[in-house]
Amino acid sequence: MFLGALTGLGLLHELGSYGEADEDTFTDDEVKQAAVLLLQAPQDDREDPDADEEEEDDWRARREAQQVRDSVVGQWRSAAASLHRCHRFLALFPWLRPWADASMRLKADHVALLQRQVGQLLSREALTAAAGVTTMGTPDLPAEDPVFALLGAPTVVAEELASLWRRWSGQAADSWEHPRENGHLAYDLVRGISSRRKGWDAALERAQELVAAWALSLRAGAAGEQDERVLMVRLPEQGLDDPFGRDEVFLGRLSEWELGVLACWATEADWEGLTVALRVPEPVAARLLSQPSALSCLLPEQAVAAQDAAPQVPVEAVGPGVFDDTPVSARRPVTAGDLRALRTIAREVDQLYLVLSVEAGPEVLPLPVLEARVARGGRYVVVAPAGDLPDALVTARRKELKADAVADDDPVWMPRIHQCSPPDFGRRLGTTEGERLVVRLTRGRSHPDAALRCLLLARGVADLRDLGDWYDASGERRDPVPFPVWDGLLAMEQLDLWPFRPVREDGARRGGAGLPLGVLASVQLYTTDAAGRFEGRAHSPGCQHQGRDRGLSRYYDLVTVEQLLGAERIDPCSKCGGYAPRRLSTTQVAYYRAAHRVHDLAQQVRWVLAHPDLGTDSASLLAELKEWDAATSPDTWFDADNEERQWSRFIRRLLQQLQAAVAHPRPS
Repeated sequence: MFLGALTGLGLLHELGSYGEADEDTFTDDEVKQAAVLLLQAPQDDREDPDADEEEEDDWRARREAQQVRDSVVGQWRSAAASLHRCHRFLALFPWLRPWADASMRLKADHVALLQRQVGQLLSREALTAAAGVTTMGTPDLPAEDPVFALLGAPTVVAEELASLWRRWSGQAADSWEHPRENGHLAYDLVRGISSRRKGWDAALERAQELVAAWALSLRAGAAGEQDERVLMVRLPEQGLDDPFGRDEVFLGRLSEWELGVLACWATEADWEGLTVALRVPEPVAARLLSQPSALSCLLPEQAVAAQDAAPQVPVEAVGPGVFDDTPVSARRPVTAGDLRALRTIAREVDQLYLVLSVEAGPEVLPLPVLEARVARGGRYVVVAPAGDLPDALVTARRKELKADAVADDDPVWMPRIHQCSPPDFGRRLGTTEGERLVVRLTRGRSHPDAALRCLLLARGVADLRDLGDWYDASGERRDPVPFPVWDGLLAMEQLDLWPFRPVREDGARRGGAGLPLGVLASVQLYTTDAAGRFEGRAHSPGCQHQGRDRGLSRYYDLVTVEQLLGAERIDPCSKCGGYAPRRLSTTQVAYYRAAHRVHDLAQQVRWVLAHPDLGTDSASLLAELKEWDAATSPDTWFDADNEERQWSRFIRRLLQQLQAAVAHPRPS
């Protein structure tokens, strides 16, 4: 793990990034030139005959300046994120700090340079005015003004004007631009009306006057006339749980206005602890302290008190004996700090782990479950993640499954077989078929063994519901297993349980045989409603009627086959059968096939006994029953001796009934 954190996209990469200006960095002169265009007040040159052409040139120049600003802000955020990640890595390996000190100073200086450039491209007056927008009450809206009659009745006009106010105040409060530059929103009021309609120009002009009046109602010159206050803010950590993914932008939860406040008024930034000291005008401070924000803001004295009251969570250095190849006998129990370090370092953090504890022995747990148990005081030793399963096992198994395929264009999904005589009956339900599906569904991927590794380890999970329905810091659902693995764990079809149902008293051919469940009794079934508690029918994961993924969540019920046979209130879906069984082991498939064959023989014997006048040839049936009677059932089929005796008595009774019928046929 140390080498993984150091190489690749790890610490060496981060230290070599954003340490100095490169070809993407703008010079101070370029920033100043863009700032002049962005911060100058708009000019009104309507009487100038060349105004249109100049306005086009000004628009293009301003657009280029805005692109410079967006680029500089993006570089600042990326550089700050890289600096923070370096701090996180060095906290885990503190002996590297002296070696990395010079590079860290260069990175900190570059972040400060980019922050100064961002501050030059933003208007403090505009940010202060935006803070004042949040204190404005809803103004009087002239719904009765005749100029707005083309919009409809006064009630409609009132709704449209209120909507215009909400759009203007919302955009003005969270933008880098000054509120007076949002006059274009006035066009929204007449966007659904043809510009050729009479009164359209007058309505637009009146709307523009309203928007301009709202901007003018803000106190002029507020940026330089207000008292200043010092605040301490805590930055959100969203987007840093997976440092190698780079899927989320650093500080992505902050609005433009909040980013501008950080860039313009930050006096001291601690990018390791994600805390920033601000010296801001009073309107800005009032908004930060009173309005909901992604920035956690406190006064200095409050920040000191909160720091004293909060429990200190020490950053634990990552040492040998937890996640490495130390002999299992010498490994240390994993701690909450170790697991936090794992999320910082590991590239495939959302996977399964084989762990060992005194209380439960060996278990397979997803990382969120392991974190929760360790937080409650559990002591676990990490044996191996799914990615560490031996290549000799995984690769060899994948090659075996590919060798069994007749051709690459074979159908992915094996057709269902209803008759118990063919040799492939029941194969769709087995774990071997699950492995074949995973290999087939992941064919062509860059890491074809990753899903198979996960499947092989996921079989050790006691409850498959623990594998799904986990969410990261941003609220996005993240499954510890790849999507195809669910097809390897669950058979998305209903079990045929007729051989294990009671015998019909009327002797009907479609009755049950009353065979013991044996090893099938504990087979897990997952359903949305096992007890008929909810309105509607029970569904399996991935049922088309409910439109869900094949994955499980905590909202599913778990029952066994034995419990299902005794259930009376379950109302299964006609599409999926109401549940999905966990795939059967080789032993369970063998007994499932045997039970169906014996049940089929029982049906044939009942037919012969019920129709002696048809003169049915019973020789082959008698020979097969003798084979079943002479054979010894495997010990692995039954968990109790009485079940094995019940199985043997059932076959012997069938044989005796058929022998009696053959020896003493009734006259036709």
